[in-house]
Amino acid sequence: MARIEFWGGVGVIGSSKVLIHDGGHRVLLDLGLDIPRGGDLFRSPAALPRGRELAARLRIAAAPAIPGLYDPAALEPADPLGEPAEPAAVFISHPHIDHVGLAGFLRADIPAYASPDAIALLRALDHSGETLPGPRDFSSAATSWRPVPAGAAVQVGPIVVERLDVDHDVPGASGYRVTTSDGVLVFTGDIRFHGHHPERSWAFADAVAGCDVLVTEGTTLSFDDHYPLRTEADVARDYAAALDSSPDLMLQACYARDLDRVRAFEAVAAAAGRTILWPGRAAAFLRAAGASPALSLADAGLAAVRAAPGRFVVQLDPADLPGLLDLPIGPASAMLHANGEPLGPFDPRWPLYTDWLAQCGLPLRTIGSSGHASADHLHEMLYRIRPAVVVPIHTLSPYRLHPVGGPARLVVEYARAYDFAGRPVPAA
Repeated sequence: MARIEFWGGVGVIGSSKVLIHDGGHRVLLDLGLDIPRGGDLFRSPAALPRGRELAARLRIAAAPAIPGLYDPAALEPADPLGEPAEPAAVFISHPHIDHVGLAGFLRADIPAYASPDAIALLRALDHSGETLPGPRDFSSAATSWRPVPAGAAVQVGPIVVERLDVDHDVPGASGYRVTTSDGVLVFTGDIRFHGHHPERSWAFADAVAGCDVLVTEGTTLSFDDHYPLRTEADVARDYAAALDSSPDLMLQACYARDLDRVRAFEAVAAAAGRTILWPGRAAAFLRAAGASPALSLADAGLAAVRAAPGRFVVQLDPADLPGLLDLPIGPASAMLHANGEPLGPFDPRWPLYTDWLAQCGLPLRTIGSSGHASADHLHEMLYRIRPAVVVPIHTLSPYRLHPVGGPARLVVEYARAYDFAGRPVPAA
């Protein structure tokens, strides 16, 4: 009998990990860093040196204790998790750290699959020095990422895994359709319907209609605040208006992995006669990703910025907030926050960030757009797919997803096994 276990995304935003067993084989959908409901115990200055991260996370239940998944070199000596178990394969939905951040700890013999665009982005991050922690070498031919084109399927024992494109705020976002001996499970990954490519997400919904189990992210269900839905056109419009209205230096917080938005901002800035200056590592990543010529502040030089501040936009490095003191901030300067880091009030770095902005007299203008489907779109997607069972994860409020017209909603427990009818079953 096939069974499903949920090793992440339960009661938290992020960290989705869906494990499917069938016929002596396993498929794991996503393997990211766990996002705790409270503060991350491994945030700076408590970050561990490389080589000890996984073992420490497992000791405090901040990583999934899945047997036979990890490289024994990353575990404590004689940890039984390092012993071989059922054959497994891992499929990554997209290259955000809470969905891929533990992949570097995978055993060398476990294949890791993702979309070609996601793999290209991960390789650009490697090129810029932002490598995944763990002993696995993804540059090696034997252990490298395995690309799966859209619509292609991978056989894992009796399990068939098909990758489908969806839209999210990072290239290469994927959903998966997993066919087992007991039914079909569909996983949305992180998905939205108001971004640069909504047609991908709606096509995904139509393609997987009638599945037995739909596992969906529900990020926006977590929040009580309700605002008009903002699109990428709104973001670009507000960015352009802010640049046009100020003769002074402007600052921004744009998520560099959102390459579509980076390209849009580069075009808007150029039309306004400005050049975006990125932190060094972000600039190296964007150049490697082919998204932008990506000049850094060091490339342009502070002297040039001070001589003509109205010709530039500086992407603030959240790791170098005192660098604000070196910038020629004028009375019309502002910080344009477009989903960059730190991410918002729930980010532990946010209070210090906003303290620095206030000290420097920089107004904070939030101009971004969510990378996640609105509650309305989640319900429309659910109505179009009409699964037999829907499982909302990646949310603080799974009970806010209200199926209409037949689907049963299943709110799952961490690491508990369920069958394809949504019934708890004893773990094998």
